[in-house]
Amino acid sequence: MATPLPATPRSIHGEKTHPFPAIPLLRNPNHSTPTLRSFSLPIKRAVRSTPLLSISAKSDSLGSSAAVASEEDLASSLKGVEVFDLTGKAIPIVNLWRDRRAVVAFARHFGCVLCRKRADLLASKQEVMAAAGVALALIGPGTVDQAKAFSEQTKFKGDPNHSSYDALKFAYGVSTTFTPSAGLKIIQLYMEGYRQDWELSFKQNTVSKGGWQQGGILVAGPGVNNILYIHKDKEAGDDPNIEDVLKACSRGSSSYAQDLRKQLKPDAEILATVRRIYEESSSSSSANTSTHAPNNPDSANNGEAPKTLTLADLNLSSSCREVADLDSPSVLRAIERSILAVARSILSGRGFSFSVPSRSSSNQLFVPELDRIVLRSRSSSRPFAHLSTVRKATITARVLSLVHAVLLRGIHVTKRDLFYTDAKLFGDQSHSDAVLDDVSCMLGCTRSSLHVVASEKGVVVGRLVFSDDGDRIDCTRMGIGGKAIPPNIDRVSNLQSDALFVLLVEKDAAFMRLAEDRFYNRFPCIILTAKGQPDVATRLFLRKLKAELRLPVLALVDSDPYGLKILSVYMCGSKNMSYDSSNLTTPDIKWLGVRPSDLDKYRVPEQCRLAMTEQDVKAGRDLLEEDFVRRNAGWVRELETMLRARQKAEIQALSSFGFQYLTEVYLPLKLQQQDWL
Repeated sequence: MATPLPATPRSIHGEKTHPFPAIPLLRNPNHSTPTLRSFSLPIKRAVRSTPLLSISAKSDSLGSSAAVASEEDLASSLKGVEVFDLTGKAIPIVNLWRDRRAVVAFARHFGCVLCRKRADLLASKQEVMAAAGVALALIGPGTVDQAKAFSEQTKFKGDPNHSSYDALKFAYGVSTTFTPSAGLKIIQLYMEGYRQDWELSFKQNTVSKGGWQQGGILVAGPGVNNILYIHKDKEAGDDPNIEDVLKACSRGSSSYAQDLRKQLKPDAEILATVRRIYEESSSSSSANTSTHAPNNPDSANNGEAPKTLTLADLNLSSSCREVADLDSPSVLRAIERSILAVARSILSGRGFSFSVPSRSSSNQLFVPELDRIVLRSRSSSRPFAHLSTVRKATITARVLSLVHAVLLRGIHVTKRDLFYTDAKLFGDQSHSDAVLDDVSCMLGCTRSSLHVVASEKGVVVGRLVFSDDGDRIDCTRMGIGGKAIPPNIDRVSNLQSDALFVLLVEKDAAFMRLAEDRFYNRFPCIILTAKGQPDVATRLFLRKLKAELRLPVLALVDSDPYGLKILSVYMCGSKNMSYDSSNLTTPDIKWLGVRPSDLDKYRVPEQCRLAMTEQDVKAGRDLLEEDFVRRNAGWVRELETMLRARQKAEIQALSSFGFQYLTEVYLPLKLQQQDWL
C-alpha cells in the first residue's frame, strides 16, 4: 500500500536514524508528495539455472554487441524470480520494468547503514529520473515482517530467499563486507547522522546469510529483456557513479526509435504478412455470415447471399426495435399513418399525442451475439396538452411535415437546412436533430430514408475507385485532402479496390500525414477518417467497404478514453442511434493503436504525454463498466494501464521521433508484428 515516507528522523531503539527520502516506485503526476509501495516476498519457485555470462563488478552499460547475450541471459534468469509486497502479494520482478523504464536498487540487508546512504544518493536525482519517466524501486533481502518494520524507515521491497541476488550473481562473503574502504565509509556516515539498525541486522534471515550479501543497481525496461545497465557492488559501500545510472535512464528515446527502425523487415515480407491477414479476413467473413443462417444451412453453397444474424434469429424482435432502409413511398405512407393516428386520438377525446420510442440509456441493450447495442421496444407518450412535452410535440409535428414535403419533392436536404426552416421554434439545431432521430425511430426507417443528411465531414483516400451518382471517383488522385464521403451513401456504387485492409483514423492531422506520405501505395490500403466523432455517412461508408470488399479494418485513434469511445461507436454503435445499429456498425475492427501500452513500448517522451483530468479518469472508468468493453480482455487491460498511469497521448505524440515516424516506423512495425487487439 502506498504511504508517505516520514519527513523527519525517527528513533529506533534509542538511536537516531537518518530520514529516508521519499522515492516513488511509480511516478504519480497528480501527487506532489511521492509515495512508495513496500514489498517482501518468499520466492514461490526456484530460479532457473541458466548460466550468466561474466559481467564486470564495475558499472557497465549493456550496449555493446558482446553484452547483448548477457542481457538476454540475465533477463531469462530473472524471469523465475518474484518479490512480494507487504500484503504478501507476489510480483514477478521483471514486471517492475515490463512496461516502463525502472531503476532497481538492491540493498545488502534491512539493517545496513550503507544502504541508507545509497537511497539518499538515488533520491537526490529523483526529479531527473521522474522527468525521464523512470520508476525507482528498492529491494532488500528479508521476511515480510522485516520489510514491514523497515518500510517505516525506507520503503524497501523484500526478497527473503535472496533469489534475485543469486540470479544477478551479486558478490557475497566476509572479504567483500569487512574492507578498509567500507569501514571508512561507515565512520563517515555515522558522522553524517546515519545509523545501523542492529535489531534488523541480527534477524534470523539476515544472520543465516551472515550479513555478507552485497547488492547493486539495475536499470531496465521498457520490455522484460531490455537490460540497459548493471552495477554489482564489489564490496560493501561500493556505490556506482550516479551519472552512469542517469545516463542509462536517459538512454534516448531517439536511439531506441532507431533501434525499432532496424527491426523492420523488407516491405515485401511485411506485405506478405498483411496479405495473409487479408485472405484470412476474406474467408472468415464468408464463413461467419454463412454460419449466421440457422434456418438455411445450405445458403452458402446454393448461390444465395449468406444470411446475417438478426434480432429475429435471437428471438429478440418482439422486445427490441430496429429500423430498415425504406423507399420514399413507404416513408410517406408511414408519416401519413402517424398523422391519422393523431387525428383519431383527437376525435376520440384522448387528445393530441405521439407515441415515441424511448432512446434513453436505460432502454439500451448490448447483444453479444450481434456485438452491438440495440434499442428495446419501450415507448413513451408525448402529449401536446402537457406543459413538459408541448414544445417537443410541436417540434415533432413540424419535423414530420417538413420531411413529408422533402420526400414529395424527391430531394435531399441537410440537417442545417431543416433547422432554418423554423429556427425560432427549434431554438437550437440540437433540438431539431434529436427529434429527427425520434421521427426516424417512430417511422421504422433509417435516417437516410428521410432524405435529411448531415453536411459532408468524413474523407477517404487510397486504393479505391467508386461511382458517386454516376461519376467515377479515383481515391488515389485526391491529394492529401482526400475525397469527401458523400452524405447520401445511396449514391455510392461499383466499389473497386486492390487494397489489403482499411485504415480507420480518428483525426484529420494523422490522415493528412498518411495521405501526403502515400502510405496507401507502400501498403495497399484505404484510409478514411470522420475527423473526430463519427458521423452517419462515414459509418455507413465504412460498413459498405467492409461488407462489399471484405477487408479487415484496423483503427488508429488517440490513447485516451475518447479515442476508444470513438472506436466503439464504429464497432458497436452509439446509444443515441442504437435503433439503427444494424446499418451503422462495422464488427470486428482491430485496435491497432495508439494504445496505452504503446507509450512505454515505443518510449514516447514524457513531455509528449498528457496528465489525465478527473473527467478523463471518469470516462475511462465508465468505459470499463460497459459490456462491449468487458467482453474484450485486451481492451480492459489497456484501459487499466491508462488509468493506472493516469496518462494519455495523441497520435501526434509519435512526431517527437520525426514527422514521418508514424508512416515510416510505427505503422509498418505494427503490421509486421500483427500488433492489434
